[in-house]
Amino acid sequence: MKPWLSIVAAGVILFGCASAPTTPDWVSGKSAKYPDNQYLVGRGQADTMDDARNRARADLAKILEVAVSAKSSDVTAYSSGPAGGTESQVSRSITTRTDQIVRGIQIPEVWQDPKTKSYSALAVLPRNQAAMGLRADIDRLDAATRGYVAQARSAPDLLAQVAAASRALDSQRERDGVQRTLQVIDVTGQGVAPEFNSGQLAADLGTLLKRVHMRPQAPSSQELERMLSAALSAAGFVPEAGEDAPYVLFGSLQMDDLGLINGWYWMRGTLEVQLAEKASGKVRGNKRWEIKTSSPQQATARRRTMDEADATLKRELRPTILGFATGS
Repeated sequence: MKPWLSIVAAGVILFGCASAPTTPDWVSGKSAKYPDNQYLVGRGQADTMDDARNRARADLAKILEVAVSAKSSDVTAYSSGPAGGTESQVSRSITTRTDQIVRGIQIPEVWQDPKTKSYSALAVLPRNQAAMGLRADIDRLDAATRGYVAQARSAPDLLAQVAAASRALDSQRERDGVQRTLQVIDVTGQGVAPEFNSGQLAADLGTLLKRVHMRPQAPSSQELERMLSAALSAAGFVPEAGEDAPYVLFGSLQMDDLGLINGWYWMRGTLEVQLAEKASGKVRGNKRWEIKTSSPQQATARRRTMDEADATLKRELRPTILGFATGS
């Protein structure tokens, strides 16, 4: 072959090699530039660049959400007793923090396939960056739990002790949720070892609650008095029928018949509770709830008002009494 032909042939080969598209490693596999031990990654593909970016963000957010849910799956969902409602609060807290973490997602790489013209995008979340905020949250919650535990042990008033113990448990449960998220972010899966145990704090709170004896009183309604007693039991307190209980929980339910409106009977109820110390007569607090119900039958509307009052007491009585204890 003549020398000039060799040069041309070599040039064609080099040109062909230079123009051949190279698919980034992250499109179908792991990224060397963004390794798993330093980043959480997500991928997205679409006909437009913006859609590919959005899908990559959504993919990474979903990966994080699923991982945290899996980490939380072995945690007992408490629905009654001293921990009533706390687990749902923790779930909301986890969701809020996950949303905050997702805001830190970056899109450092976008690639367009020269044949299909579709776009691929890579979303990354630096583990250290996300973990830093979670560790700060844990430090704050540890300090809060520590303070509430100290209050529960030192407060001279039994109700104040119960309120502090309840807040300690709430803080620790929230901390447990942050820990589960951190264990997903932290490549070691360890997070930060807890100083307190939620199970033990719940047991301590249960013990304190059983020391609080209350006499439910509803002079105008035996049914409402039974509701108060049941709600106290559900909240972990001890309802007592005798005169020796140190606290008296008064209850009243005023029902107003609003009449027939467009074929429906409407009832408006005003439910009120008041907590007082038996010895001194000091009122620790009172709370009122407005209830409105309706039915095509007048008797059913009245029954629904009673049922709604019962549900309200079982749902709200414990945080209400703890609020009385702290003056909130």
